[in-house]
Amino acid sequence: MIVTLTSRLGLPGARAGPTLRRKARGNMKQGWWSLLLLLALLPASAAVGENIARIDRIQPLALEQQAGQRAGLFSERRFEGDDDGVRVIGNGQWRVQPRPGVAEPLLVVYHPYTARVTVLDSPDGVPRTQDVFRHDLDPQYTRRALVFPLAGDGPVYVRVEGARYPLHVTVESRPRYAAADLRHLRLVMPAIGAVLGVSLAVLLFWAMLRERVYLLYAGAMLFQLLYALCSYGEAYAWPGLDALARFGAQGIWASGTLATILLVYLWQDYASLRRVAPRLSLLMRVVGVYGCTATLVLLVLPWPADKAWFPDVANAVFLLTNAIALVTLVVAWMRGQKHAAYVLIAWVPMLVFTMWRALRFSGGERAEPWLEYGLPWVLALTAVVLALGLADRMLTFRRERDSAKQHAERDGLTGVLNRGGIEHRLDWALIERERERIPASLLFIDLDHFKQINDRHGHALGDACLRAVTRAVSEQFQYGDQLGRLGGEEFVLVLSGVELAAAVRIAEQVAARIRRDCARVEGVAVGLTASIGAAQARDGDSVASLIARADQAMYVAKRAGGDRVVAEDAPCHEAGKAKAPEGASVD
Repeated sequence: MIVTLTSRLGLPGARAGPTLRRKARGNMKQGWWSLLLLLALLPASAAVGENIARIDRIQPLALEQQAGQRAGLFSERRFEGDDDGVRVIGNGQWRVQPRPGVAEPLLVVYHPYTARVTVLDSPDGVPRTQDVFRHDLDPQYTRRALVFPLAGDGPVYVRVEGARYPLHVTVESRPRYAAADLRHLRLVMPAIGAVLGVSLAVLLFWAMLRERVYLLYAGAMLFQLLYALCSYGEAYAWPGLDALARFGAQGIWASGTLATILLVYLWQDYASLRRVAPRLSLLMRVVGVYGCTATLVLLVLPWPADKAWFPDVANAVFLLTNAIALVTLVVAWMRGQKHAAYVLIAWVPMLVFTMWRALRFSGGERAEPWLEYGLPWVLALTAVVLALGLADRMLTFRRERDSAKQHAERDGLTGVLNRGGIEHRLDWALIERERERIPASLLFIDLDHFKQINDRHGHALGDACLRAVTRAVSEQFQYGDQLGRLGGEEFVLVLSGVELAAAVRIAEQVAARIRRDCARVEGVAVGLTASIGAAQARDGDSVASLIARADQAMYVAKRAGGDRVVAEDAPCHEAGKAKAPEGASVD
């Protein structure tokens, strides 16, 4: 049986502080408690009686050994009937004696996987052969088991071929088995639907965002689901997927191998393992991708013709990949890689359940309800936890993007918006004006005699003057997100929702504030003042045209002697009247 639980690596990286570690550990605890709660809700149905009096081997032991019976993960074993033990049969021919008194008896062979079973229940009857790949199985039963109606209580002759591990066989009454089979469907199908729904939703995200990690997630989860459905045999009863039956066991192996390859790539993108642990990431690709790809190529090639070697080789590759991934993810999590914790929460339960289930089946034992039905629900938990991790990953990238954008839009000297940032804000103000008919005005602020300050006191003091101006305007009027520096000593102030007359009054307050707070900068008397031009947006205005009109008004104020406010289209002889008075209020 192929164990396809592959995962991800991660390793070197910056050490996280205790807060991040506590948060990650808290997330892992919540994941484990959620899993335990889910399993506690699964019904613990009573064990079904096996109703078998005796199982005898018909085929000689030497012939059974020649049949190539293999079991477990790697070992080759013989299976012998036991009157008092678990009812187990392997490759070969067997005589099964049911206990009398079972109403409408059925011979049930659980989890046949790749086995082909032939049953003859009466000397004059016709042998019936079944395997999970056949299209003519009774549709009223699921394919978790091969079901053979029996004619009576007489001995049943069974031939088994192609079994990879021991088969558990029971005789059950038809009504009881039908009820158990229906309960099986009710427990398994919601989990399958959850995995399918989440995977398709993430696939839609990829179609819109075109980010590879979403495609890898959807592909890995869908192939994991396909592998589980093929292993249960249910895939061969679904329209469309029934075409996989022609590939037999090789189709199951191929789907598991492809799921592993996709999971390796998913972990590496999901937890940024190429950056966090480049060497271990490379090792995981070599083992989990290149190794799996090599075995897959040998599987589909016509040579060698005998593919019996594949499960054992593939299991070795998968288990080695899992070991590397588990160690690396733990180390990455301890070093602060938050998304490695999501992978551990999602993947470790899946690994435990799959390994334990494989070991139970390799011994010919039926899985307890929590183990049989826990596996599909753990797969659903894996899909949901990883989807939550993708959402968290998206939020993290979004914050980083917003932070980078904010830094790109800010002036490094003063901390206010730079030319690109303020023009973007002004563009939004113009769009809002057109859509909501909200007025918008612009103040163009130019510091008077700034060149002389630089020449006389040096550029360091000039820079201090620029910071003092932005501080005075931002602190007093709280227009930090609307104030921007175009370059040099030129600033603009975007006033959304303000008409021209109100903009002029605000400009006079700004001029008075600059005159008062920037008279001395770092103990040096500089007597800093500003010339301000005001303009209001009109229909058809662009960012450039509005700035140009406010700039023109500012130049009128400059030519009138500076330290004053001029509104657009104001006559030159009135410019002197717009000078902010010495006692103007700045409140």
